[in-house]
Amino acid sequence: MDLGFVSLNTPRDLAPDTLAVELESRGFESIWVGEHPQIPVAAGDQFPPALLAAQKQMWDPLLSLLTAARATTTLRLGTAVALPLERELFTTAKQVATLDQMSGGRLLLGVGVGVRAELEVTGSIAWADRYRALADMVAALDALWTADEAEHHGPFFDFDAVWSYPKPQQRPRPPLLAAATGPNAIRECVGWADGWLPGDAAFRDVAGALADFRRTAEDAGRDPATLDLTIMAWGDPKLDKLAAYRDMGFNRAVLGGGRRNADDPSTTMAFLDRYAAMVDELRS
Repeated sequence: MDLGFVSLNTPRDLAPDTLAVELESRGFESIWVGEHPQIPVAAGDQFPPALLAAQKQMWDPLLSLLTAARATTTLRLGTAVALPLERELFTTAKQVATLDQMSGGRLLLGVGVGVRAELEVTGSIAWADRYRALADMVAALDALWTADEAEHHGPFFDFDAVWSYPKPQQRPRPPLLAAATGPNAIRECVGWADGWLPGDAAFRDVAGALADFRRTAEDAGRDPATLDLTIMAWGDPKLDKLAAYRDMGFNRAVLGGGRRNADDPSTTMAFLDRYAAMVDELRS
């Protein structure tokens, strides 16, 4: 199992290129950043108070990952998570493909539907339709990423033939990991997802949740063995917990929720040093 690290990705944190170099030098497999294109002021009380100050300052994830890509050679670049429904379709297709090309095919896209207030302020998709709309957007993106003359006619995204380049370096696309935890959400996403990206704080029984996910995938005609299984391991997980995730079948654990002070980069470095000592053991 590989280790990744998620940053709040604000001006107070280590810059993405600086952080990426530190991660790659310590043997981490990947860097991850989240996304909040906007947060409605009226909905501020729906966010964890300790995180709201940071979340409303987040840099753009794709631009941040581009700076990380230019500073490294092997580190994979992930979103945890991107919110495609809050982005314009054609611009998203081009930006993702450009980043994948410029990084040499290192992009991983964790995707989700975000928070109700964030989606509704865009005025384009009703909250009740969010998972159907996300599936339709993925289908539209697939057309743009794979076809010379791409067209798509779905219930939420509908366009006649267009040219849209570049195409991603990874074929047919960068892996899309569904950040879905509830049973209904998983059923809605498992048909198109290339993997699963849950947070361990969402479950009392991670092993049971993983078994349920695999059964849902099989019911949808998917082979669970072909899916990328990444877990967001919050807090300061010990080696035995991470090893248990590895033994369950997760191929990646993403760290970053531990006790760190974003105003003091040395606390992030100490965190990275502590887990760098576990990298080789978890890969064995």
